[in-house]
Amino acid sequence: MKSILLTLANDITIARLILAWVGLALMASDCWSMAFLLLLVAVMLDSVDGAVARKLDQVSRQGIFLDVMADKIVIISTFLMIGFKIQPFFFYLGLLMLAREYIMDTMRSIAASNQIVIPADRLSKLKGVLFMTSMLLMIGNHAFLSNMAVNTVVLQLSVLMAVTGMIVASVSLVRCFILHRTALE
Repeated sequence: MKSILLTLANDITIARLILAWVGLALMASDCWSMAFLLLLVAVMLDSVDGAVARKLDQVSRQGIFLDVMADKIVIISTFLMIGFKIQPFFFYLGLLMLAREYIMDTMRSIAASNQIVIPADRLSKLKGVLFMTSMLLMIGNHAFLSNMAVNTVVLQLSVLMAVTGMIVASVSLVRCFILHRTALE
């Protein structure tokens, strides 16, 4: 695995972070349609950075770290902002996500001190897709939909996806603990 910070793949990840921070600032300023577009691009870039890294043989520890960090920052910050500005439920869900990530990172650190790597699993990928789709639905709903009936359905779908994502995240956490319990002793 290479140890190079400045690569095209890492530049894409950094661009994703910048887009997300600008999107959050726009949400704070109630510019929801522009925030939606920037976060949509940031979410789409999430699938591009890893593919570029593999295609150009630029997979690195720094790139993996940046990608995971960007995912956490984009998702948790956006959920907290949505909770603060639109739907308080998302704020509390963001806090739960933060706690879950802290627990997972602690487990990974303990395992690493025992020379064991705990990789991300498929459930974590599913969790990310559910959370990113939920946040885009919520922001898009707030930015573009004025029909109250449609607005309510999209809100309910967004909440359902977020709750499903949290259930998947919890199952992933428990599964990880069970599979790696000896590394955590």
